[in-house]
Amino acid sequence: MSITTAVPPGPSPADADGSSRRTSRDGRSRTALAVVAVLVVAVLGLLGARALRAGDDDPGRPVPQSAEMETALGVRMSRVAVVGDGGLVTLSYVVLDVDKATRFQADTKHPPVLRSEARDGSTSRVSIMRQGHINRAGATYYFVYQNTGGALRAGEDVTIEYAGLRLEHVPVL
Repeated sequence: MSITTAVPPGPSPADADGSSRRTSRDGRSRTALAVVAVLVVAVLGLLGARALRAGDDDPGRPVPQSAEMETALGVRMSRVAVVGDGGLVTLSYVVLDVDKATRFQADTKHPPVLRSEARDGSTSRVSIMRQGHINRAGATYYFVYQNTGGALRAGEDVTIEYAGLRLEHVPVL
């Protein structure tokens, strides 16, 4: 007959020197380090995005204005940007006079032409042109052009031509 007696658990050899507590602290340290790393990456991403957007609002390179064009078309050109991995160009404008802007948008056969001032390149092939919608004064709308052959490039200037009117030295973002 064998008799078994229960022995209460005592400190394990790992507990005797405190290594179990150290392992627990190491796990918490790794978790804290991972959280800090994620926060650093997020902050750097936000700062990078803000730096990229800062070029859009560069006060040293404002979009020129033309009172003649604004009066005739009812819009103010506000931005030209190369987008879509260089294959598209957007021309943004702000509606000043709803009636005139509606006529401007409805002229699908004669969209504004964007001409590079740096080389012989231009585009007038509009892919998307807003039409048939109610305009609101102060609202910004845009045309999307095909940038055939990379005719327009970021960092250069373009001239916007429409119905005999010209707006020169417009920066391309």
